[in-house]
Amino acid sequence: MRAADRRKLILSAAGELFIARGYSGVTMEDVLAEVGGSKATLYRHFADKAELFQAAVEALCDEWSKPVHTFTPPDADLAATLTALGGHFAALVLTPQAIALHRLVTAEAERMPEVGRAFFEHGPSAGQGVLAKYLRQARDTGEIDVTDPVRAAAQLYQAMLGDAQMRLLTNSPHKPGDDEVRESISDAVRVFLHGATTSRGNAS
Repeated sequence: MRAADRRKLILSAAGELFIARGYSGVTMEDVLAEVGGSKATLYRHFADKAELFQAAVEALCDEWSKPVHTFTPPDADLAATLTALGGHFAALVLTPQAIALHRLVTAEAERMPEVGRAFFEHGPSAGQGVLAKYLRQARDTGEIDVTDPVRAAAQLYQAMLGDAQMRLLTNSPHKPGDDEVRESISDAVRVFLHGATTSRGNAS
């Protein structure tokens, strides 16, 4: 097996184990038992469990976010594009696996800040960067007026999915259903593009 393939296999197995058992519940020997091979080969790729954990977090985020990075707008309509992209985000961040990884990283980030940074850079920041690209294009063509597309992307993302994601992260008894998530995305895009003030409010 090529070194790159072996590394990918190790990261895949480690990611599943960390999500299932938590950071403290996994040893390098556990990973080795899953992938086979020698301990020397495992340590040739990763110096210790902390390095393996960070690499596994990055690999999971990169793999899961592929649909967002390969997103193609359904048509030229900005509202449809943002709504469709929101659906891609929902399919990524609201899954049980993604929620479990988010909880795991949050639990370890104080002690392992480099893992928190890796998760943010490969996850939320990368996804919001894709959203910001479309906002920047719309700004440059005069379709919207935003000063900072990256900040606007973060705000729009939170409006679309922040509540649903928080309820899942905290195991709220009221879990967001698919229809509710779709409505949240649609409402957030509408308010972002057109505002919430009525014409009467503008007149006054």
